[in-house]
Parts: sequence; structure tokens; C-alpha cells
Amino acid sequence: MKKSLLILFFILCGHVYSCDDLLNTDVKILNEDEYRNLCEYADKTILVVNTASKCGYTGQFEGLEALQRRFSSEGFTVLGFPSRNFLWQEYEDEAKVGEFCKAMYDVTFPMFSISNVKSSTKHPFYKKLFQLTEERPKWNFHKFLITKDGEIKSFSHKLEPNDPKIIKAIQDSIEL
Repeated sequence: MKKSLLILFFILCGHVYSCDDLLNTDVKILNEDEYRNLCEYADKTILVVNTASKCGYTGQFEGLEALQRRFSSEGFTVLGFPSRNFLWQEYEDEAKVGEFCKAMYDVTFPMFSISNVKSSTKHPFYKKLFQLTEERPKWNFHKFLITKDGEIKSFSHKLEPNDPKIIKAIQDSIEL
């Protein structure tokens, strides 16, 4: 029994230590009191998106959800970070954000609490992301693809989720 527990301990520790600094961040789950460490997604291809419910690009939720449904079984996930940084185009109330995403787009991918994605008070995850890429969202629905090997690609808010450049980048990462 002790040997089994010791083996399990080392396996779990190995998983924790294999997570890079970027993902080793606790983020609050949307409309909950719980936090999730992004290391849970270390073995996946991740599309990080700053979202907004009242934006001209809000329709991209449909494409993001389509990507989630198409590629989730292959080790891919979208991570949504609602933001009020661009003309306050997100609800202040997280419950409303969650209701909107579910009712309008049946969002199933993980959504996290309303986060500051620019300025000096940006979320620690975005702070790390910017240090690694030197890219900043210019508007809602900017996309960062984090591949399984840690490469980060940036895609403009103007690029729809179903754009061939995004699809190819996801497929290339999944094949790693």
C-alpha cells in the first residue's frame, strides 16, 4: 500500500513539475468561488480568448464553440476570459455573462472570471502571456494559441475562429 501511494505521489508531482510557468496560474472559474490551475490544460492545445457579450465580434462565440466541439476529443480546448477592457462591452455581473454564453451560444468550453487583459492591473496569466509574446489584444476576441510544446501564436480579433490559419495551427499542434 505504501509503495502504491509513493508511486502515485511521484506521478502526480511529475505532472505538476512538468507544467511551465505560463500555465502555472490559478484562475477563478466564471460565477463560482472555485479556482482552477491552468496546469490542468498543460497536455492540451489551448486557444485563449478575451471575450465580451456586447461586442460586434460576439458572434465569434459560435465559431469558438464549434472549434471546441470539433477538436476537444483530440486534446484541444478553448479558454474564455471575459473582459471589460474595451468599451465595457461585457456585463459587470458574472452570472449574466454565464447566462448569456449558455443561452445564446451554448458555450461548453471553460470560462473564467471577468479579467483585466490590458493595463498595469492585468490578470497574472495575461501578464505572463504578454511577457512571452509581446502581443497585446487590440480588441475583444484576440486569440492566443498555446501549443502542446509551449509555442504561442497570436491571432487578431478580426480573424474568425474558423479561419484556415487558425484551423491549421490547431491541427498542426494536435499532431505533435
